[in-house]
Amino acid sequence: VITYLLHTTGELCLSPVGLSTFTKLAPKRYLSQMMGTWFMADALGSVIAGLVGGHFSPDQVTQMPNLFMQVVYFTIGGGILLLLFVKPIRKRLIGDIE
Repeated sequence: VITYLLHTTGELCLSPVGLSTFTKLAPKRYLSQMMGTWFMADALGSVIAGLVGGHFSPDQVTQMPNLFMQVVYFTIGGGILLLLFVKPIRKRLIGDIE
């Protein structure tokens, strides 16, 4: 129950910030399309989480560390990818604000 509460709280904190960033970065003519892309990415993340979680067998608890390490590696890879895009996104944000 606590894990579910923390995930829900994290989603409630992330969603408004993400949508706000998408509306700032998107060109005006593609604003609604980009908001749809945000929700599509959320749905895709849920599908991927279901696929990864579907590979877990309750009979083989010893495979859990490997499953968690796959999630850790994927998260680290995503973080590195986001770090590569920090400068272009920051330039885009500063250009839209001025």
